[in-house]
Order: sequence, then structure tokens, then C-alpha cells
Amino acid sequence: MKKLGLLLAALLVLAGEAPAAPVRHLEYAFAVYPTAKPNGGLYNGTMSVDILGTAPDGGTLVQVSEWWYYTLRPRQAVTCEVYAGGSVRCDDVPPYPSETELVLLPLLGRDFFTAGSSSGASSWQQKLTLSFAKQLYQTAVSLDLRSTPQSGGRILTVTSQGVFQQLDRRDRKALEEGQFVYDRASSIPTVVHEVRSPTPTVSINSQTAVDLLLMKDSAGTSAPAPQPRFQNNRLPPTIPRGSPEPKVPAAT
Repeated sequence: MKKLGLLLAALLVLAGEAPAAPVRHLEYAFAVYPTAKPNGGLYNGTMSVDILGTAPDGGTLVQVSEWWYYTLRPRQAVTCEVYAGGSVRCDDVPPYPSETELVLLPLLGRDFFTAGSSSGASSWQQKLTLSFAKQLYQTAVSLDLRSTPQSGGRILTVTSQGVFQQLDRRDRKALEEGQFVYDRASSIPTVVHEVRSPTPTVSINSQTAVDLLLMKDSAGTSAPAPQPRFQNNRLPPTIPRGSPEPKVPAAT
């Protein structure tokens, strides 16, 4: 019986069933507002982000999942590929990334914020594509960004204005306005606020606002963030993962 158990374990490993340890693990508090009105600073839940490594074509594999404060378990994890400029490709069958996850994923592109200078104000344009179901559904994104350095150039405060244009038969368009805090030392956004407004409707009741606040970073290099407050004062438990969190190397 013991030999049979060892054989089954070996077969699972050979079949690729054993999950690979992520290169980096991030956790964000998130809030989604059905309108652009503020929500009293309360967050709806936590988002788990696992950086899994580099894909064969050079993109970065990222797995994300959300845990809303009122649910017993997290939303099913989604794995996508994020390219350097912010383009995102999710080829798996549904579920596709949520609206909140789609706000964050492009910002994890390693070159998304590199045009922001550490010595003075900068402006640039970022163009990218969101692709799902093996390019069956695509959205073109064009963003105009402006950044100002702070904290000796380590932190960038960034504003954006842009357009989302669906390229499939849905042919919908949305306008975007965003405010981000980007930590150059850790190469990740620590604070995100984005509002999207479908056109031609301009009513505030047709807008959607998303807030994100970094809570944890396994790399230990990001600047400390304030503790968020959640709905009903409940903090969702840490999202379980199939592999241990990578340890941060001790300082030498």
C-alpha cells in the first residue's frame, strides 16, 4: 500500500498536477462601487495575486483570485499572461477576470510605468490590448498618462485618461480616468483608483469605480501601506494557495 501511494504521488508530479511555487505573492484590498460615488473608505474584500513566472513568449504568467467579505470561499482563480507594455491575454475558458482584476492586471506589466521619470514630471501614451478566449473577444486600450516623482524619485503619482474600445461585435466604448501610486523600488502599483464610464451615457449612475490598496508583498520591498477598513469590519481570511509562499532572502 505504501509503494502504491508513492507511485501515485510520482504520477501526479509527472502529470503536472503539483502546483509550482509562485515567484512573488501580492495581496490587495479592493472596493468596487456601482457608481463613482465614494463608499466611506470601506473595502469589499481581498485580491490574491501570484506571479508564476515567465511564459515562453516573454510575457508574465499571473494568477488572480478575489475573496469578498461576505462569501465563504474565494472566487475561482484565473490565470492570464501579462506583457511588458500592459497587454493581457486570458486564453482559458470562463471564468474570465473580474472587472476589478482587469483594472490591476495591465498595471503589472514590467514596462507600464517605466516612462515615468524619477527626476521630474513626465507624460506618455500607453497602448495595449485585452484578449480573451484565444482572441475571440478583444478590447483596444489607449491611455494618456502623467507622472510626478515623490520621495526622492522612489514613488510616482500617476494620472491617466483613456479610451477602451471593444473590437468584437459588441463594439462598445468606455472612457477611463485613473489615479495610481507606483513604487519604483518594488516595481508594483501600491494604490489604484480608476473610474470607467460607458459612452455615450455620461450619468454618474452608469460609471464604475475601483479602488485597490496593496496589503502584502512577499518580496518585502514595497513601501508600507495603511491598514484598510472592510465592510462590517470583517477582514477576509488569507486566500489559501496550493503552494507555500516564497521566503524573502535574508539581508546580507
